[in-house]
Amino acid sequence: MRRGCAIGSLLVGAGDLALAASARTHLRVESVFVEWAYEVVIGARYLLLLAGVVLIVTARGLLRGKRNGWRLATVATVGSIIGHHVKGADGVGLGLSIALLIALLLGRHAFGVRADPLSARDGWRILAVGELIVFLYGVIGLYGLDDEFRDSTTLLQSAREAGRLLVLLPAKSIDPITPHGDWFVESVRVAALIVVLVALSRVVSSVAVGQGTERERRTVESLLGQWANSSLAFFHLLDDKHWFIASDAAAFIGYVVVGNVAVVLGEPVGAPASRDLVIGEFLELCALNGWVAAHHQVTPAGVPELARHGMKMLKIGEEAIIAVQTWDIESKANKSLRSALRRIERSGLHVVELARPLSERDFSELGEVSDAWLADAGHRERTFTVGRFGPQLIEATRVLALRDEGSGRIVAFANILPSYGSDIGNFDLMRRRPDAPNGAMDALFVALIHHFRDAGLTGMTLGLVPFVNADNDTLPGRAVRLLYERGEAAFNSQGLFHFKDKWGPRWEPRYLAYQRDVDLPLIAAAVARAGEIPDPRSLRTRVLGVLHRFPFSAALIGVVVWLMGITAIDTDSYRPLLRNLGLRWGDLLHLQFWRLATSQLIQDRAGLVWSIVALALIAAPIAEWRIGTRRSIITFFIGDWISTIIVLVGARLLEASAHAATVHISTRDSGSSSGGWALAVVTACSLRDRRWRATALVAMLGFLLATLVTERRIFDVQHFVSALTALVMGAWWFRPEPPKRTTSEQPAADPVSA
Repeated sequence: MRRGCAIGSLLVGAGDLALAASARTHLRVESVFVEWAYEVVIGARYLLLLAGVVLIVTARGLLRGKRNGWRLATVATVGSIIGHHVKGADGVGLGLSIALLIALLLGRHAFGVRADPLSARDGWRILAVGELIVFLYGVIGLYGLDDEFRDSTTLLQSAREAGRLLVLLPAKSIDPITPHGDWFVESVRVAALIVVLVALSRVVSSVAVGQGTERERRTVESLLGQWANSSLAFFHLLDDKHWFIASDAAAFIGYVVVGNVAVVLGEPVGAPASRDLVIGEFLELCALNGWVAAHHQVTPAGVPELARHGMKMLKIGEEAIIAVQTWDIESKANKSLRSALRRIERSGLHVVELARPLSERDFSELGEVSDAWLADAGHRERTFTVGRFGPQLIEATRVLALRDEGSGRIVAFANILPSYGSDIGNFDLMRRRPDAPNGAMDALFVALIHHFRDAGLTGMTLGLVPFVNADNDTLPGRAVRLLYERGEAAFNSQGLFHFKDKWGPRWEPRYLAYQRDVDLPLIAAAVARAGEIPDPRSLRTRVLGVLHRFPFSAALIGVVVWLMGITAIDTDSYRPLLRNLGLRWGDLLHLQFWRLATSQLIQDRAGLVWSIVALALIAAPIAEWRIGTRRSIITFFIGDWISTIIVLVGARLLEASAHAATVHISTRDSGSSSGGWALAVVTACSLRDRRWRATALVAMLGFLLATLVTERRIFDVQHFVSALTALVMGAWWFRPEPPKRTTSEQPAADPVSA
């Protein structure tokens, strides 16, 4: 019902906008009322416009079952029916509007999801205050711009006409006689519509979740102390979590809301009888708020509880757990590990547990190690299932550090998390300086194993390896297995598996619990985003950061889109721009080589060229991200210059025998497409995987060659030549390095910790 009404709302809204934009009017009244009828019909056009806007805006709210969205859509549909009837439209549009109204009324019980009260109040406040401001703007303008209208108006007439414009009715006593007068009248209507759009989007917005209270935190800490038996237990206390406590206060769920997905950390924590209660109550909360519920990293013990509430299970990986009581450093499998530990001892490094509370010097040194680790190899802080360095986390946990006996310098550390009721030990941060010797992390791992063994625990978790040993009997399971087999570059699952497997752990499955298969793509994106820390920088700082990271793309987008915008607004400006910036053979003869750069900025026709807009917004930033700013600039301009010069020289040589060549010689060349194809080809050359690189290059060059053979246009030749030029540059820049010959065996580098 929600999907059907949302789709119907989009269709009826789009139809209303199309009808409102049409010029035809059919009067359904007697001729004696022609003047009144004309005003009604014109007013119906604006009524359809408003109804169409509201229906399109509320479609998303209908899809999520929002009660406010249903109310607004119902009112807008009634307005649509009135507008269709008065305007005399065909029966299809009227029939669709009536059908949508019937569906909304019959399905009213499907739309019970509440909106965020604060956002809803903000929306109505924005609507009231915004419309008042637009009204005053209209009154002042209509009263003060007498020269722009045929007749002057009094203050009362200005207020009356501003009110009509505000509700999108036609003006009655004002008649613009200048372009500025027309623009002002339309600006009042546009401003009123913008206020409506912004306000309604707030009215139907999702529920916002506030931070837990100190009382709730004490309840959660108490329940963790009594019932927690999972390696993830401590992460419920991170500041990114919200807590849903059962009505009997004997169990809770820790979760974060990403978009409209409530991502839960594992299964509930609490008394067995209350865990079942809190799952049902939490699912009711999700239904009330329009959230999609998903439990991430569910253990086998939690599967039956969630399955009883109709949730499906998808195996998303396995967790490695070392049996610390039986693990033996002297075993044959640990021969290389013993060598690494001896190397660490010879370096004068030893693992020590830092005294608590930490001294200022120790905390400062730990911060230096963490900062160096973050700056090395693109590491970054994360959250949800891991902690991040800071006083709150470090002071609440015990820290093992690898310290240089001679200088007292800390070169690596790991912090130990509370185990609560679990017999499995867990650690969180494991960080080292980039100049730490090989084997530093291995020494910390062995020290952790001994620590948990001495504490009487049976195991130590090494964390989840995503996608490993996925099920094959379902489509989602096969998709997970495909990610493990083909997604190594993005997830490093196979590398993590081999690193953790060398410790001889046992492997335990972990699951994602969800309700509907159709929600899996949304849930996957939400789980990925749940671990990301929101950027604390201001919008201005982030924008400046993007500009600093992509200077070439920003400059290209700014100049190209600006010039296209000028020619879209004033088509007469295109010819002077082409004459001053374009390039032809005669310009080269007159040594005007600077046109080689400017001709790429003005396009081959006036107005917005959407293919070039896509190039500027997509291809250029991707290329700059992959190959760097300097290479992007070189590729863009060299690819275009070589292709342009070759084609111009070829056209000059063929001028006597080919009419097309004669035309091209006399026509000014312009456009960014050749440089764009060069960027695309070099970006493909930068791909590390040989199969993906070959596939992308064959696809692009094959497409360009096929277009050249079938269309036989001059600029197709330029595109192909530019692509070949870029292929040569890419092959040179990204040629494989020759293997290095070594005379002695090099020690293996430490693997990156998970």
